[in-house]
Amino acid sequence: MNQIVGLGITAASVLFAAITSGLRLKPYLDAGVERTPPTFAIYPAAIALAITVPVVFFLRWRQGSKHVVVGPAKFMENSLFVAMGCLLYILIAISFFPYQPPVQFPGHITDPHPAPSPGNSVSIF
Repeated sequence: MNQIVGLGITAASVLFAAITSGLRLKPYLDAGVERTPPTFAIYPAAIALAITVPVVFFLRWRQGSKHVVVGPAKFMENSLFVAMGCLLYILIAISFFPYQPPVQFPGHITDPHPAPSPGNSVSIF
């Protein structure tokens, strides 16, 4: 039973991380931005990974097993890496890297044919 609780926590944390990323990505997709800034996912994921790996290895060393028991949940093998990493990603992404509106570059020309100045002749051919 404890293994099912651990698996449920892992699955829920992955689902919530995906929802969080989707909600944070939607404004960029709506604006038609080709590249998101590194603060969107790279930095929060790297920070979460840097915290998760030593903590999980410490818990494994402390309990003397690859299966870590945290409260009523028993995390089998690498599921604690996934669960803790996803939960930390959500916390870090929302807390420290808030939404930044997409940047529109001034060099982006929407109309390739500028209007002629008054008094100038216009040639069609």
